[in-house]
Amino acid sequence: TEEKLGFPIFNRNSNPLQLTECGQEYIRYIERMRALENEFDNYLNDLRGLKTGKLSIGSNSAFSSLVLPQIISDFNRLYPGVKVTLNEGNIYYLEEKLLSGDLDLVLDNHPMDEKIYRKELFSSEMLLLAVPKSAKIPPDLQKFALEHHDVLEGRQLLTQTYAVNIRDFMQNSFIALRHGNDTRIRMDMICEQSGFSPKIQLEVDQLTTAYNIVCSNMGITLVSDTLITHTAPVPGVVYYKLDSEQLYRHSYFYYKNSSYVTRAMREFIRTGTSSFARS
Repeated sequence: TEEKLGFPIFNRNSNPLQLTECGQEYIRYIERMRALENEFDNYLNDLRGLKTGKLSIGSNSAFSSLVLPQIISDFNRLYPGVKVTLNEGNIYYLEEKLLSGDLDLVLDNHPMDEKIYRKELFSSEMLLLAVPKSAKIPPDLQKFALEHHDVLEGRQLLTQTYAVNIRDFMQNSFIALRHGNDTRIRMDMICEQSGFSPKIQLEVDQLTTAYNIVCSNMGITLVSDTLITHTAPVPGVVYYKLDSEQLYRHSYFYYKNSSYVTRAMREFIRTGTSSFARS
């Protein structure tokens, strides 16, 4: 390739090996050519009526394990010739893969740059404080605790359901997601608005991990009602509605503004929203 170009692609005097300026441009053009080839393949698949094709989806662990399997199953029944792959990771990994073209769609609740990505609403959810019954719970607040069946029935969404202040739980240790995650951002804002800094016992990457730790009687954490309603009841854990607007958020399907929106992408989004609404 270097002989054909007439310029070196790699700087062999560096350790580790690095691309030259020409090499960097060459790689960028190769990536653009690959993107155009993929776009044309998608166009042909649309013409064939989704009898063949592929679709790459990315999401966080909660959606990947609890929500997307059913959606993928529903989609496969409708379009068995389209191969769907699922990639799980944090928002930094997902956005990198979406930007590079390795992913067609990302389902997440973390806001993404609308100058680069388009979004379509998937669902709305509320964050609740998950607390082991063995934790330090002020006696006068215990009557406001919600059980698993209360969340299933949507009691957390009722205006008459009492919302407590997170400051009442400041003596407990928190299981937190790492900085940059949407749930962590909201937790920090809620605690700051209540006038205290939480005691962080552990930091983890995924909401499901934080919740499982709390279910093992260690610490308290914020958890989405989506995760609660899609998992088995945990007798030793209760949930509290908090007095904050930061607890309400939306999840979206994201895709690049510059991408060709394939029929497979459109149909997956449609299947996903209708499937989740029935669950």
